[in-house]
Amino acid sequence: MKLSEIFEDKPKQWGFRGDPYFWDHLKERADGQNITDQDELEAWIREEYLSVSGKPLTGDYMDFAVVEQFKHGGMSSGGVDNLWWVKKGIPLLKSRLEELSGR
Repeated sequence: MKLSEIFEDKPKQWGFRGDPYFWDHLKERADGQNITDQDELEAWIREEYLSVSGKPLTGDYMDFAVVEQFKHGGMSSGGVDNLWWVKKGIPLLKSRLEELSGR
């Protein structure tokens, strides 16, 4: 099982413009990870977020980070939406991990 498989199909909607770049960042780093548990996956995503943004990933409304390496133009360029990741991104990836582990 390759963890990067859960990142293959990108969501159609994001919170901010930096979210797809954070997704790609996670996908790149996923193959070096031996994660099979949903809680471990969430902890890893939170660690990666802290690593690139310098702040913890919270579910607070309008809490976000601007990540320099994810800036590529536009109003919310580089912005990574905490609420989107907590409410949509992480649950989606956890469900994909469960499906992948069940094969």
